Amino acid sequence: MPNKTIQPAANLQQLREMIAAIAAKQGPIKLGQRSYTVLLALVNNPDTAAHSSINQLAASLEVSASTLTRLATRLGYRGFNALQNVFRQHLAEPHFYSERAHQAQGQETDVLLQVAQEEIANIQQMMSQVASDQWQQALELLQNARQIRTFAQRQFYSTATFFSYCLGLLRDGVGVLGDSGHGVPHGLAQLNQQDLVIVFGSHPYSRIAVDCCRQAKAMKIPTMVFTDTHGAPLSNDASCLFTIPTSGSFFSNNTAAWVVLIEAILTAYARRLGPDAIHTLEQREQVFEQMQVTYS
Repeated sequence: MPNKTIQPAANLQQLREMIAAIAAKQGPIKLGQRSYTVLLALVNNPDTAAHSSINQLAASLEVSASTLTRLATRLGYRGFNALQNVFRQHLAEPHFYSERAHQAQGQETDVLLQVAQEEIANIQQMMSQVASDQWQQALELLQNARQIRTFAQRQFYSTATFFSYCLGLLRDGVGVLGDSGHGVPHGLAQLNQQDLVIVFGSHPYSRIAVDCCRQAKAMKIPTMVFTDTHGAPLSNDASCLFTIPTSGSFFSNNTAAWVVLIEAILTAYARRLGPDAIHTLEQREQVFEQMQVTYS
């Protein structure tokens, strides 16, 4: 049961103020060191707190799900869902980038070292989350698809074009969905069950990216999705799903782990193609040479 003498925080800012009061030993809420550390971790990672299940959060924080429920009730909420709604409401507001920048303010550290260590941690976490069956499924989708289209918006648009360019060095029929200016619906309408759509996106999720995944599923077009959590809206319609962490001090999503995973998949695909990959690359190089693409 919730603590009826406690008025629960209505938003993330109030939750931060509550934490400050707890740390200063002011007000009616008293938490042990472990509970305080868990609460601080949730507030410092609102995207993870909003989109992960209670069991996923408990595992990552090394506590039980019941511990999170008890923490929520001690803060005045009816249960963990009510506490989680604070994070979800916060992320629905358009201040993702300024919030990330706010979290990084006032940290007296070697920025290069800090960001590098954060990215290494993200890479290690990403590696622990990739299963062998996922890996094989991704390679089979890349090999068997008639046409492949990548898609992303905003920050991850560059990721989609990078993947498309590198994959296009190895095989034909690759492009960026909607890049001709005709729009995503026009591009999807030209695909079918023999094709593949690859979508990239992390919080804050672009509506068109979510709609792209849903429409592809409705058309029975296989989708390979790269996103941040299993609770992300992009993950619901994925045929093959990779989740990659984005946490860190950068004011947008940290993406080093994404690049490592993409390069690894493309390298494995090239090895899978064997001599065919080398032959295709030589053909591309011949055209580049004839058109004097590189400076000399």
